[in-house]
Amino acid sequence: MNKKFIILISITILFFTFSGCKKNQKEYDANSIDLTLKQAEEAAMQTAPQKWHITNKRVCVLFGYDFNNPDVKEPLLAQLRENFGLAEDEGLIFPLIYPDDFKHGIRGYATDFAAILQEEDLDLAGIVLLGAPENTHTALAKNQDKWEQNVPYPVVALFPQDDVLGIESTCDIVVDKGQTAGLAGEIAPEESDGQIHPNAAEIIIETIKYIQLLDGAPSRSKDLQKHMEQMLAGFQFHHYTDPESGLQSINHFVLN
Repeated sequence: MNKKFIILISITILFFTFSGCKKNQKEYDANSIDLTLKQAEEAAMQTAPQKWHITNKRVCVLFGYDFNNPDVKEPLLAQLRENFGLAEDEGLIFPLIYPDDFKHGIRGYATDFAAILQEEDLDLAGIVLLGAPENTHTALAKNQDKWEQNVPYPVVALFPQDDVLGIESTCDIVVDKGQTAGLAGEIAPEESDGQIHPNAAEIIIETIKYIQLLDGAPSRSKDLQKHMEQMLAGFQFHHYTDPESGLQSINHFVLN
């Protein structure tokens, strides 16, 4: 009887000892998995650091003709968010979509751009126009009046479709893709064929990066060519020549 009792007690002790070890093993595995996950997350963060920093400054990017197409706009916005951050996240880019952000009822007016630019809480580091629609230059002229013709930040128009002389007079740098029309020479930018430049995203990103380096607007002089060479390094370009007058623009460039 005593032997049976001793055997029973021994079995019971072995059972609880085994169960305890198994329980401890499970707890150890859970902690180990959790630690592994945390290490993996930290490693991922280290290999993909955030490219932008929180800022009060903004670069206003206007999505005009061709660029307001969702198939173009959405991927481009994603790249701008990745590289510079959007204003809604305290990043650099303040995007405006034409005509959606300019609507009165069912119509949108580019001239309303002036009122947006003059909002007191908008601290601009620059303006980049993408496919500027008609009358954008009218809004920019009002902005120039506000600053008594000395706008303190650069204004760059990429592939505009507004009036040529108007956009040249209200922007520091104008960039167009190469377009020819046989013997007639270059055609006016507002006569766009609707095709986005194949390197448009790269050009836009490099333009914004360059704007960040500038201390105010560049002067309207021959130095603008040097600015173009630095802003779009690796791209070939030439000065735009008006097909009617034959006059060459000082601040309007055409990509080759």
